[in-house]
Amino acid sequence: MKLVNRESSKSFSLKGLFESSKIKENNLIKTKFAITEFGDKKIAYIFLGKDSEFNKCLLKSAAKKIINSETRDFEIDAKSFVAGKVTEEMVVNMFVDQWEYIKGEGLYSAKTTKKQKDIPLAIFSSNAKMKSVVQDALLLAKSVNLARKLQATPPNICNSEWLASEMSKTLKNHGTKIKLKVLNKKEIEAEKMGLLLSVNAGSGYEARLVTAEYIGNPSSKNKTVYVGKGITFDTGGYNLKPSNAILGMKYDMSGAAICFAAFNRIIELSPKTNVAIVLPLTDNRISSKASLPDSIYTSMSGKTVEVNNTDAEGRLILADAITYAIKKFNPSRIVDIATLTGAMVVSLGSTFTGAWATTDNAWEDLQEASRKQNELVWRMPFHNDFLINIKKSNFADYKNTDLSGKGGSCSAAMFLKEFTENKEYIHLDIAGSSMDGEDPNGIMVKTLVQLALDAKA
Repeated sequence: MKLVNRESSKSFSLKGLFESSKIKENNLIKTKFAITEFGDKKIAYIFLGKDSEFNKCLLKSAAKKIINSETRDFEIDAKSFVAGKVTEEMVVNMFVDQWEYIKGEGLYSAKTTKKQKDIPLAIFSSNAKMKSVVQDALLLAKSVNLARKLQATPPNICNSEWLASEMSKTLKNHGTKIKLKVLNKKEIEAEKMGLLLSVNAGSGYEARLVTAEYIGNPSSKNKTVYVGKGITFDTGGYNLKPSNAILGMKYDMSGAAICFAAFNRIIELSPKTNVAIVLPLTDNRISSKASLPDSIYTSMSGKTVEVNNTDAEGRLILADAITYAIKKFNPSRIVDIATLTGAMVVSLGSTFTGAWATTDNAWEDLQEASRKQNELVWRMPFHNDFLINIKKSNFADYKNTDLSGKGGSCSAAMFLKEFTENKEYIHLDIAGSSMDGEDPNGIMVKTLVQLALDAKA
């Protein structure tokens, strides 16, 4: 998709049409998002409803309809979509974002048939400021697709060793702007990360821990660390998932992919803020060496955990990663993101990302960043009632699962909170929001980038 600053006589001009529009044309179809074409005039209109009700969500739906229609090489008149709370900048941003999401190159595909060439679209705006809007929107959309590409890569390719290598190759392009370290199994053992190693025990691939730090403001003590769950495939271990739940478990590394993609974009923007990532990577398999239910392991923090469910492995690797983040980076804020609990899907479906925050300030920062990037989050409760059954082990400090069946997402969040050492903490559960059917969507990449850009110096 390209930006043009003058209308062309060769392409169809596509304009937004509202109920209040005073357009003198016969036979206009006034059904939401219906497109009416006038071939003799090379002009088309898309009906957008009441201008007073037009918002970002409706703009997104309109953009998707136009991009997916593939009927004409439309030249979209950006200004004609401005109404309600929608600005011209939002219009340009949304069309670029959705074009890259729907038509962007680089997503994993093993199809042997060649993709048909897309019908080109352009955005018309005479506003000189829109050039930088297009550039910024394109780079951010490509960052989302970077996460989506990794999410979609099948597990026979995307194992922990491969994923760490791919991430490392990309991050090395930033040279001395960052400090990059990838820990192998021996180094993870030296750090005494017993929970991560317990999940990795059944795998034929070594665990990895990808860490990187960007210091954009050396004089500031504020630093945010993003921690992302990187289970490259989750069988459930000896608490084996049923066949209807095991498909799609390649997406269990989405948290790590999203943190990585967001961090990569943050570095490109070079903000005056300090950010790091800690990404624990392994799969969760069954073998003669795999972790057994009733086993007890010692975390990097020294706290012990009785594993009463090997399918609650994500919180185990995140707990050690959070401890590593605290010990190595001394963050003022920790943000983790994970496809953590099936209970999250029951609570919020695929519409919202569940969010827990230990302070109102952290929640407000997250909410504002997500609002700017049009990604939906919903605050969930941290409450000690959800910790009661987690602390009921007779043999260890914690059990890894509350088996009561009540508030499963909240008890998982409380388990993780126990390892944060009173640091300001945001937990994001994307079990429902990380995919759209079978398609990965790189959810929260944009919000994590915005959160870093908005961070206090």
